[in-house]
Amino acid sequence: MPFLLGANMKKVSNLPFFKRGESNDVAIEPLSVETFRGLPFVNEDDLSATQYFEQRKAMILAATNITPEEFETFTVPDFNTLAHDIQTYILTPSDELKGQPLDNRDFVFTLLFPFDNDLAETIDTINFEVPKVAHSQALAAIDDDFEREDFMFRVVCHLEKVDINQMKLNDYLCIKPKVGDFFLQSGDYFRPMTLKA
Repeated sequence: MPFLLGANMKKVSNLPFFKRGESNDVAIEPLSVETFRGLPFVNEDDLSATQYFEQRKAMILAATNITPEEFETFTVPDFNTLAHDIQTYILTPSDELKGQPLDNRDFVFTLLFPFDNDLAETIDTINFEVPKVAHSQALAAIDDDFEREDFMFRVVCHLEKVDINQMKLNDYLCIKPKVGDFFLQSGDYFRPMTLKA
């Protein structure tokens, strides 16, 4: 079982060939949105073998405390195992990690990975606000995908770009569909379900 859940939702990858002291375990840390977006070729679809390798290497170095020198000693099976475990972990939305799905009728979400903003305030809860038509019109004028997402998060979650950048990717991926739903779904989508006879 190479992919274990540790304390505080940290993941541990058990590598068959890599050893640090007496341990084959490597802790995996969640990545911030900014770190993830900074990985090489993250917004490209068709990567060459070289680009794919460089992306996976950068991901390993960003999500673990593996040094570049240690990385050079990796075996290919350990590289493949760790890259897979990191990718699986960082791309799993936090509601799935918690086992508590975010419902379309939820208007508050508790972050799995709280963070401190630039004002030294701890952000641990997101309160969703329904956008206005003027927000939808402003969104239509934005072409860049990241800028569109940042705008929607700013409107619905009251998060500035610096806050979004600090948020862990797992929490971001959890609330991203909800944020998009506010701009795409009809009002009935958000109504509480009632039983009718």
